[in-house]
Amino acid sequence: MSPINLRKINIRPGVSILSVLRHLNYRPWYAMAEFVDNAIQSAISRHNDLLRADGEKYCLRVDIELDPTDSGQIRIADNAAGIDRKDYVRAFRPAEIPPDQSGLSEFGMGMKSAACWFSPLWTVRTSALGEGVERKVSFNIEKIVNDNIEELDIKISQVVSNSHYTEIILKNLYKTPQGNTVKKIKEHLTNIYRVFIREGLLELRLDGELLSYVEPKVLSAPYYKTPKAPSKIWQKDIDFSFGNKMQVKGFAAIRETASTSSAGFALLRR
Repeated sequence: MSPINLRKINIRPGVSILSVLRHLNYRPWYAMAEFVDNAIQSAISRHNDLLRADGEKYCLRVDIELDPTDSGQIRIADNAAGIDRKDYVRAFRPAEIPPDQSGLSEFGMGMKSAACWFSPLWTVRTSALGEGVERKVSFNIEKIVNDNIEELDIKISQVVSNSHYTEIILKNLYKTPQGNTVKKIKEHLTNIYRVFIREGLLELRLDGELLSYVEPKVLSAPYYKTPKAPSKIWQKDIDFSFGNKMQVKGFAAIRETASTSSAGFALLRR
């Protein structure tokens, strides 16, 4: 079947799960990261194809827009590789584990759980690189659960073959991120995606602001028992292997300026 002929998606089993997801013990910043995870994994999985399509200067861009007016809306858009036909049905079916569990999308619940946690009404519009098709599907969780709907219609339109993007719009939010919550979202996203941002692989924006991670300065000072001794950089590099291709790299350090809120280790898995 060609990409253009995919007209419906089956969202069973587990339709009732969708109404439960809003009660997960999430935080807005964790839920928002689920969408970014999906975009990054898509860009990683088809990195070479994206370079061929857009050139060597291709960079993943994820834009998040928060609109607190009326009932609230969140828009997440990216220029990753899109959701292709072979993964489309799995992407929207509850509790469907992806075939490749080695990347960021490990359990297959990220987008679905985050979307349902934020909103009872959400839409995904996507075009997969090389397919020349845009697919749009909308979820009305209350209607799906009450009417026991097991199939959703897909709206399809033609686009140029090298189009690649995904746009998720969440409406009628249960709680719109504002004030300190927005600040926490920015801090969390820049923190956990620091490697991708630092290496120029990701441009992440929230309400038009380009997010960047500021590396904390490491303490340069003599040992406190010998205050007249030369200063030293209080950082210890970490690099060891567990075998079976499992390795840990990083460092431990003392901050130049102490911070109780930012103290501790940042463990960046996968």
